Amino acid sequence: MTVAEAAPPTAHPLSLHTPEKHLPRGTREFYEDVVSRLRAWEPLPVGEITVTLDRVLESLDPPSDRELVYVHWQLRSWHRRLSAIALADRRFPPTAEARWLVENGKMIGEAPIGDGTGALGTVRLLASTLLSLLDEVARTQGLRVDDDSDAEDTRARRSP
Repeated sequence: MTVAEAAPPTAHPLSLHTPEKHLPRGTREFYEDVVSRLRAWEPLPVGEITVTLDRVLESLDPPSDRELVYVHWQLRSWHRRLSAIALADRRFPPTAEARWLVENGKMIGEAPIGDGTGALGTVRLLASTLLSLLDEVARTQGLRVDDDSDAEDTRARRSP
């Protein structure tokens, strides 16, 4: 006779547990709203951001005065989205540099761009801040910033 045959049959304590029915907090309308927002959500267009940043910061042919208003609006919009990513996730508390980039970008974005050469300088300053924030978010939170371009350029913002 073996030890297994001599022992009385017993059930594992967890196998006797009957789970309670889980009722999530909230109403049906709340969850329908959450689902509709998730369906409407669009990912951050990192490829488009890097193309615009390259054009503003490195192109020999920068955007014209008419395009600057639209580019300024785009950069402010992307900065707001990246700021939300940088500050909102409790698992990755923002670094001092990220907080500074968020505040600095907000101040630059609120400044009117006006006409003339000052507009290009303001847009380039905002683009530079956005580039630094994109790098910081990619470094601290693991945001993938791979774009689909076939360029052989391997700058830091296109890695991780």
